[in-house]
Parts: sequence; C-alpha cells; structure tokens
Amino acid sequence: MKKQPEVTAATRKKLMDAFWCIYKEKTINKITVSEITNLANNNRGTFYHYFKDVYDVLEQIESDLIKEVCEEMTDILAKQPLQEGPMDINDLYAISIPIFKKHEDKIFTLLGKNGDPKFTSEFKESIRSMLIRFWNLPDEIEHLDYLMEYSYSAMIGLVTKWYENGNDLTDNEFFRMAQGLVANGVIGYLEKF
Repeated sequence: MKKQPEVTAATRKKLMDAFWCIYKEKTINKITVSEITNLANNNRGTFYHYFKDVYDVLEQIESDLIKEVCEEMTDILAKQPLQEGPMDINDLYAISIPIFKKHEDKIFTLLGKNGDPKFTSEFKESIRSMLIRFWNLPDEIEHLDYLMEYSYSAMIGLVTKWYENGNDLTDNEFFRMAQGLVANGVIGYLEKF
C-alpha cells in the first residue's frame, strides 16, 4: 500500500524542518541523523527513505530555496513593463526586499559565516541572470562578469548587514541609502554630510 503524496511531502518537510532547527545552532558536521529523527519524532528508516545523509538534507533545502526565490523573482519581473534602459535601483530593492524578508532566516543563515559556501556560489549564479534581466544588459557588454559581481556583492552585502542589524532602517531609509551608494559611491554618499 502506497502512502498518499500529502503524507510523504509532510514527512519530508517535518524532517527538513527538524534539520533546519538544529542547523541554525550547529555546523553540519556536528549534526546526526538521530538528532533529526528524534526532533521530528520519526525513525532512522524514515529518514533514509527521503535522504542519503545530513548533507543531502542541506542540499535539498538549498535547492528548494533557490528554486523558490528564482520563481518569485521571475514572476515579479514578468509583470514589470518592458522598458528601454535599466530599471531604477529602488525598483530592484522594491522587488527583492520582500522576497529576502520572506526567506530571510534561510537565506542569511546559509550566506552567513557558518553557512554553506556551495550555496553562496549557486545563489550568486541564480541571481546573476535575474540581475542581467533587471538591468536589461546585453550579453556582449564589456566586463559583464565584473558588473554582475559588483551588483550582487553590493546588494547581498547591504541586505545582509540590514538583516544583521535587525532591520534598523525603514524600507524607505534603506532604499535611499542603497540608491545613494549605487549612484554616487561611498565618497559621493559621504559628501552629502
């Protein structure tokens, strides 16, 4: 007798949620299958039905997260009217901030100091195509890799710092600061004071 898909999905999610609770507190090399199954109230056999090991759980969480973020960004960008030049920086943050806030626990844990470097690389690559589309950049633009690295690093760095500071700025304050930094750089931003 086969289990219903809803039961299977719920069991997988329960195990992933248990892993995540532990992962936020411990590095992956310190997590055991027993800890996960005890917290999820499942047995080891059930765990191994869904995952090879604890690294597989992390990989699936990362994969699901990247897929979800990309789908949400793609949906929002598809609804944006086509325009000739690049969109305004406020538009970029207005589109991305709600998505980052929705997934902030996972995104910033995985990008943080105890996060997974593999996730950082894959997340950057997935965001790259979104940024190219957002900025409406042709593939043959000179130094595209540098432009994308700068855009990604600046965006992720600012949003991460904002998260670490407990969202101490309002959305509008954050947008104004980000726009000033993008438009004028740090020196230009400081000259306003």
